[in-house]
Amino acid sequence: MPSSLENMRAVVTGGASGIGRAIACELASRGAKVIISDVNDAGLAETLAKLGSGCSSFHCDVSDHAQVEKLAAFASETLGGCDLLFANAGVIAAGRYTKMTVAEVDWILGANVRGVWSTTSVFARMMEQQAEGGRICFTGSEHSLGFQHANAAVYTASKHAVLGLAEVLRAEAPENLSISIFCPGLVGTALGGGPRPDGLPAQQRNLDMSARIQAKGMPVEEAARDAVDGTLRGDFYVVTHSHTVRAAERRVLEMEAAFAAQAPWERNGDRYEVNCVIAAVAAEMKSETK
Repeated sequence: MPSSLENMRAVVTGGASGIGRAIACELASRGAKVIISDVNDAGLAETLAKLGSGCSSFHCDVSDHAQVEKLAAFASETLGGCDLLFANAGVIAAGRYTKMTVAEVDWILGANVRGVWSTTSVFARMMEQQAEGGRICFTGSEHSLGFQHANAAVYTASKHAVLGLAEVLRAEAPENLSISIFCPGLVGTALGGGPRPDGLPAQQRNLDMSARIQAKGMPVEEAARDAVDGTLRGDFYVVTHSHTVRAAERRVLEMEAAFAAQAPWERNGDRYEVNCVIAAVAAEMKSETK
């Protein structure tokens, strides 16, 4: 793992605050040339002031695919490409499952799923065309790995989706493209207190409680170092909090019990496994063309 990232080209979305800002600062401190993006222009300016020369910012709403394409074009024009992408932009709105509004659901899924897909797909195409390839880190969450707590249904669903996107891109990526997913637990950020679209006011009590909870989280700089180090090592899962494994274990144990009771392994148990079926159909079609 390189100790210096001199001349490396990096893009960090959600760079106006929190983990995104800390990742950008970590990369810049190691010598990388960093582009940060966000919808929060004031926050971008604050982050940029911490990064030093060779770094720049770009206003981008990742839920708008056209804006993501413009961000990639800016990276190509400014840096000549991108070696490291941290698809970090994300939002959250807490609330009971049955109390969430359609507008809140659309906002969360727009940024956390559609935005992550847009960002990683656009930059993956760029990196695939580079001889040196590149590295992409999705920002997931401990919520990607198992149930953590109530009052975060749509956010949890979005982070499960991020894991699914990362797994498929890893399977489809060429050898020169490395994929990671960063799954932090509670980190001391202001997630939830950032800008919200017009018509989506947050309840002040929820914001106050969220701020007090997050203030007790892992220092954001520590989480950022873990994200950068894990991505540079080429780890797929990049984790931070040891307790998170308990949620993953609970899920796996419950699933194993369900399979043991309902669908135990039997001879030729993979006859309906989709990859086996795909291979069989492909072989049939190939023989039919001879």
